[in-house]
Formats: sequence, C-alpha cells, structure tokens
Amino acid sequence: MRQICLDTETTGRDPENGDRLVEIGCVELDGRRLTLDDRFLYHTLINPEREVPEEVVAIHNLTTERLAGEPKFAEIVDKFLDFVRGAELIIHNAEFDVGFLNMELARIGRPPIESICRITDTLAIARKKHPGQRNSLDALCARYGIDNSSRTLHGALLDSWLLAEVYFALTRGQGNLLMEASGRGSAEKLMPLPPPESLRVIRADSRELAAHEEQLDKIDKACKGTCLWRFDPNAPAPEETPAKPA
Repeated sequence: MRQICLDTETTGRDPENGDRLVEIGCVELDGRRLTLDDRFLYHTLINPEREVPEEVVAIHNLTTERLAGEPKFAEIVDKFLDFVRGAELIIHNAEFDVGFLNMELARIGRPPIESICRITDTLAIARKKHPGQRNSLDALCARYGIDNSSRTLHGALLDSWLLAEVYFALTRGQGNLLMEASGRGSAEKLMPLPPPESLRVIRADSRELAAHEEQLDKIDKACKGTCLWRFDPNAPAPEETPAKPA
C-alpha cells in the first residue's frame, strides 16, 4: 500500500463552526525514503471563501488577500483524491486534519476520506511510545535529532516532509528491510541504535550544497514560491496576488 504523509493548514480549529482548509501538502514515501520527484509530491493553496483571522495568519502567514486568487476546494478535489486514493495517510493528530477534510468533502457531496484511504495517526504512535511526554511535531523533531530550523511558520508541505522523517524514526525497526519474510529474523534481535545526538555530524560539501539548492528550486516551484526553507521573516512582503474574476 502506498504511504503518504499529509498535513493541512486552516482558518481555525473548528470545522463544524465555519473554519475551512487553506492548504494541503502531501509527501509520498518511496519505500522508507523521501524524494523530491514531483510525482511524489502534492501541494495546493485553497481559497477558503471567508476571512482568515489575524491570529491564524501569524501561524502560517496565509492571508485572506493571498488566498483570494487560489482555487476553491471543489476545484482541486478531484486531483487531490486521485493522488491519495488507496493510500495509507500518515497524519499527526489525524482527528484534526481528517475532520477538516471530511467537512470539505461533505460540503460538495463526497464521501469521507476514510472511504478511500487508511488513516494512521503518528500522534497516537508517539503517545504509546513516549507516554507522559510532549509529542508535538516540534517535540518529536527535537527528540529524534531532526532539523526543523526552517519551520519558523507552519506550512503543509514542509510539515508533511518533517512528519515523514518523524514517522521513520517512530517506526524504526518495522520496515521490510528489518523483518525477514521467512520469519527467521525479528526486530527484537536488532542491536539498539545510538541516540541521534551521539552521531558524528558530516557537513555537506559544495557539490552537495549545490544539489540541495537544486532540490529547493523544485520545492519552491511545487509550492508556487512559498518554500519555507527559503522563508526570510525580515524580507518585505511580496505583492498580493490579485483575485481571479468570478
């Protein structure tokens, strides 16, 4: 089964009280690897057809004016469903994102997302593995030594990418490479991995940095110029995108 890490951004916290989706980001896992191949990425901004409160803009920087020219959910739904159909959706705090997706689907007469996808909640996995500890995405990144320094703002595609790395860390030892199909192997026999903070850091050379920039160009294109790895909080705000005519 295909596995897709998914995240959303919204106008608020309550889909039953008028809040709407403003962004969906998906990263498909290529086995237990991540790839920036466009075929494995889905990203869209969405016109929520309502105002975005200032306190929410402070979280993801998606203003009412910025979203006015973006497609409505009904206009992106078919492409989105084609991308996720039949997959296992890996979501952190899935109740929140699934609630919003199902609200949007119900508004246009579509069945709930669970009818075409299996849902896996990494928050539930983390709480079972780390009971009594903070298990937010940021907390898990810190616990597993995952670099989230670019996450100055929330963004659905960036958060999906970070979630994929967190999922790999949470499920380390459960992949096919670690479990022999013959039954002779067992994850319980594996040597424990050292903590991330004890590992030697190898810095990227100039060739690798150039390749990294090339990959960021691809993300920036997929995000329509909103790649958060290149977000500069001190840069002047870009001109607002004019709304499309009705």
